[in-house]
Amino acid sequence: MDESDLQIENILENHTKKKKVDGKAKGDRTELNLCKLLTKHFKVEFSKALGSGSRWSQVGHLPEHAKKTLTGDICVPEGFRWVMESKGGYEDEIDLNRACDGPIATLDDFIEQVSRDSGYSGRLPIICWKRNRKPWLAVVRHEDLGLYESDFEYMICYREWRVVKLEDLLVKTKRSFWFKTKKN
Repeated sequence: MDESDLQIENILENHTKKKKVDGKAKGDRTELNLCKLLTKHFKVEFSKALGSGSRWSQVGHLPEHAKKTLTGDICVPEGFRWVMESKGGYEDEIDLNRACDGPIATLDDFIEQVSRDSGYSGRLPIICWKRNRKPWLAVVRHEDLGLYESDFEYMICYREWRVVKLEDLLVKTKRSFWFKTKKN
């Protein structure tokens, strides 16, 4: 065998760099997707909150009633009991298998963020998380899930939080779980 029998392929010749994911655009798409899902389910309008992601620079100077309305990623209808954080992706940062070994930093950051927003708004905290090509998950405190917790055959417990499929949470809970009842 001589050198003419060897072919060496230049693997770098046709290599193209992978496009960077636009995190803001992906977040916007995820939030809009969640708004459509909630609007369809509840038959009332949900929308992307003004400046979600960097909102405190935009709404921090507003009066208290406006801050309560604009807190969270989703602008919710009147009487909605929850402040919502919408998260998309994070497959590499959140491995629920690791929950057995110790804290998950990214999930803890989400929990801290929604808990802070809950304090600002006076509403209950919920994280809605959509992984790529997977169903929506809801992350809710054990105490807020209450008696409904026994309705879920499958869930993940992470500290005082419960992770369930959002679709199941929507189907298994009554409207009063989501909305304050109106007083006549």
